[in-house]
Order: sequence, then structure tokens, then C-alpha cells
Amino acid sequence: MARGVNLRRDRILFFLGLLLVLAGGPGLAAGSYAHDSLRVPIGGGAYDAFGWVNQTALGIGVVLLLIGLMFLFLSLRGGIVSEAKARELSGRSRT
Repeated sequence: MARGVNLRRDRILFFLGLLLVLAGGPGLAAGSYAHDSLRVPIGGGAYDAFGWVNQTALGIGVVLLLIGLMFLFLSLRGGIVSEAKARELSGRSRT
């Protein structure tokens, strides 16, 4: 059985996806909540309504969350390939 080689690309996809999921989901929701409850004057003073600041934070959060989930899904292949496939990908051949 051939020993596998971890691919850096899959690890990068996993950690980037994890970072985007954390930033997109609870990160921007907390930012939208902080704007209303703490009365942070970023871009307006509509604290009692779901204004454009909250809609923008929601839209950015959804996009980041979906991209992060896509990256996590792409990293699920495990990052392990056979030595022959690793040589093929790197363009070198071992003799």
C-alpha cells in the first residue's frame, strides 16, 4: 500500500473555509447586533429599525458563510493522494 502525501491546498481550503464561516456567521451577526444595542454610530443612527447597515452586514455575512461552506466542502477529499499521483502533480518522477 502506497504511503499518502498531504496536499497543502486542501489544508489551506479547510482553514480558509473555517475562517470565512466564523467571520460570516456569528461575526457579522454580532457586528449587526453591536450596532443596534451598543449604539455604535457606524454609517447611520437607525438603531430601532433593520436599516441599511444591518442589511449590508447580513448580505456580507451570508456571502462569506456560503463561500466558507464551499471551501470546507472542497477540502473534504482529505488531502491524501498516492505517491504516484503526488509525483504526477509535482511534475517530477522518482527513479
